[in-house]
Amino acid sequence: MEKITEKIALFELGTTSVRLTLAMVHDSECFFVYKELTENINIDEHIEGDGLVKSAKIKEVVMLLQMYKKICEAEGVDRYLAVASNMLTNAKNYKSFVDEAGAGIALEFKVLSAQDEVDAVYTSVINTLDVPKGIIVNVSGHSTRIINYNRRVIIDSATIPFGSASLLAKCDNNIFKAIETFKAELGNHASFLSNMDLETTLVGVSGVFTSFGRISRKMKKINYDADHNFTTDAAAFGEVFTLIKGLDPEKRQKLKGISSQSSAQILCGMCIVEAVLQFSKLKNITVGCCYRNLGIIFKEAVPYTQERPVSDILSFCLETISCRAGLDRKIAERHYALALMLFKQLKVLHKLPRGYAKILRIACSLYQIGQRTNCEGFERNNLWAILNAPFMGAAHREVVLAAFVSSFKRWEDFNLAEWVKYKELIGDEEIESVRKISTILTIADALNIRNSDTVKDINCDILGDSVILKLVTETDTKVTKVDVKAANIEIFYAKKYSAEFAKAFKKNLEIL
Repeated sequence: MEKITEKIALFELGTTSVRLTLAMVHDSECFFVYKELTENINIDEHIEGDGLVKSAKIKEVVMLLQMYKKICEAEGVDRYLAVASNMLTNAKNYKSFVDEAGAGIALEFKVLSAQDEVDAVYTSVINTLDVPKGIIVNVSGHSTRIINYNRRVIIDSATIPFGSASLLAKCDNNIFKAIETFKAELGNHASFLSNMDLETTLVGVSGVFTSFGRISRKMKKINYDADHNFTTDAAAFGEVFTLIKGLDPEKRQKLKGISSQSSAQILCGMCIVEAVLQFSKLKNITVGCCYRNLGIIFKEAVPYTQERPVSDILSFCLETISCRAGLDRKIAERHYALALMLFKQLKVLHKLPRGYAKILRIACSLYQIGQRTNCEGFERNNLWAILNAPFMGAAHREVVLAAFVSSFKRWEDFNLAEWVKYKELIGDEEIESVRKISTILTIADALNIRNSDTVKDINCDILGDSVILKLVTETDTKVTKVDVKAANIEIFYAKKYSAEFAKAFKKNLEIL
């Protein structure tokens, strides 16, 4: 199993908040964020006033940073990173402010350039979302970054000097004026948006998109409440925008699932998104929870991402979850290899599209996760563990199906009451598909009962009412042949699910 090689702490100093991100890095070069702390500081109010950050505010920031540093010391952090937002340069005394903040915790803050900010957001998105062609819209408090990429290469980018804390205030709180003002800025700084292929996806990265996604899922009664990789469209955005415009500030603050800080800025942020949608005429939207901090840590924890993105986002994700949960990757990989053999051999029976192999992969990779809390009946734990895991590179529907596939071995244990909760994502017609895939996964698990790589290959013969599985084992270094005795334990346990196989596939199962 992989081991933790270091802990990284990232301090971020912005105009509206101070954030600490703590990440664990494993020797396989995967990492995960295990603690994130954010405090609102509203330096922007000083900058918009006389342009100076007051001494009292500087002391407040230093005190917060010192608290964060003590938390890091208690956590045993190995490496520190410290960055300051480019927007701070709008303050007349930004240099002395940043220097004093750094001196307070014995760290030197790097003031990010506008390009640094773009690169960090892009790195975060391209390594966590499987969207081949997109327009990243990153709305912060006082600026909005627009990044056009295709085939994992940045084509164009622009920074608009308005954000979710400033646009409406500059436009006398007039929504129509705010939208038109931002569209004019897009024409001046991001004219490339007017010529986009309509198949391009708008990738939304910020609190306003997270809040929109949560409200949209509630409106559509989607119970799988994962923020990252929520896919929707401009029409759904319009429905939420109409709702938000009709609420007074007090009612917006009572919206469930979003913070008070987000509720104060969501209307302004949605004006920005509406302007982008009108200007670009894009229809597809994907919400990402991949911010600047993640992009910075990616480059430090996974050095090769400075040159090229992660090649297989789902593999990286599964490896990260496995490391975090302490799962044995070799067992999982062997389980999936056997399950994929069965999936291919039985294709003429299950008749499922190739996409189900991805669902099978997720289920096999995380099949052990339920055992982290209880070995007995761990399949029930798999359902909740997978549904709540931080997935990247997999659609919400795929994750939900994989969770159910791994949640039972026999049909009587299938939880129909839980299934209907997710009817907005998965349909009743997919129940039989899940049953077949679960049976394949269960038999593959039995064939890997000793974790000894005994079964090298599987040959399948379908004869009338029977399916005959012939297990291929290696008996010496030169000859590969069928040897029943070599796999007698695997056969013994796999046969326990012959009745379940017959119910799922309408064929009797024989294993040789």
